[in-house]
Amino acid sequence: MKYIFTTMIAIMLSTPTFAAELSGKVGIASDNIFRGISISDGFGYSAQGNLSLDNGIFAGASVMSLNESSDLMTAVLVGYGFDLGGVDINVAYVDRGFQGIDSDGWEEVNTYVDFDLFSVYYSKGLDDAGDFYKVESSALKLVDVAYGDWDNAGSFLEVSKSFDLAGGKVKVGFIDHDINDEDLLDKIQDVDNFYVGYSIGF
Repeated sequence: MKYIFTTMIAIMLSTPTFAAELSGKVGIASDNIFRGISISDGFGYSAQGNLSLDNGIFAGASVMSLNESSDLMTAVLVGYGFDLGGVDINVAYVDRGFQGIDSDGWEEVNTYVDFDLFSVYYSKGLDDAGDFYKVESSALKLVDVAYGDWDNAGSFLEVSKSFDLAGGKVKVGFIDHDINDEDLLDKIQDVDNFYVGYSIGF
């Protein structure tokens, strides 16, 4: 499937008449959360960069720190975004891997559909990799609510709130994962189920 990535990068490089936009983001967090699971087991950092063409093709790369700050989860992607009747749709091929640890990565095809008040994200794992989906909504206004399920690690409920601060964005969240068998009151009182992060885009 990696020929998809190579082919789309070749298309991007062969279309100089389209305007290109570079963007990125760096961040720190009390925990790096990936699909409802803390992959850093404490303080973590992350960074990502993106290149978008006005014909809808985009590519990007990202890193997230793991338990040891020098170990990383990496991702490179290429995809296509378009508007269908006021609904934003992105489809992307993603190659995920690791640096610094002896662990295999995986490839997936992701589809993201934004209906404004709620969005749906579905990731189809390739070559026996697990599937993942997440439904997220900002309809409550006060907080964002998301529910996700990953074949590799179970399901989770996330409640979060984001706000602007000092040119960046703060996100505070609560994760209730099905591997946590505490009572709800105990979960709310346990700070390990909460996270806070700060990111700044450019």
